Amino acid sequence: MIFKLTAKNCEISAASYKHISRHFEKMTQLLPHVREDLVVLRVVIRKNIDKYHPSRIHPHQHRSYADYKPALAYYEGSITFRLDKKRLYAHFKGQTIDECFDLGFDRIFEELEKYKDLHFPSESEYPNHSTIRGGNTRG
Repeated sequence: MIFKLTAKNCEISAASYKHISRHFEKMTQLLPHVREDLVVLRVVIRKNIDKYHPSRIHPHQHRSYADYKPALAYYEGSITFRLDKKRLYAHFKGQTIDECFDLGFDRIFEELEKYKDLHFPSESEYPNHSTIRGGNTRG
């Protein structure tokens, strides 16, 4: 598996890199049957200040920009996971690097489970695939 990590305007500490490598090992365990040279995992993270505002339920709840300041995201990034011809993509934003990577890899794992259910029936959670598109069962 090819792993590419890009950090823009920020540095990734050794502890954060170990955190990422744990997610990476989990991903390799989920796909034991795929050839390693066909899979590419690209992770991009950048420091981002004052560009992300959380969604508001009530549009006029806060009066000034200073009220939003603690809720801003300081890091954002994306994870692109290429399996053969299929690309899985996740975008994430958060206040710390580890929080961002947790969110991004959680989203990629959800996409990966959907991919496995569709393309590898033996690993699906659905027990019997022969009944999915069977003929008319009504009498």
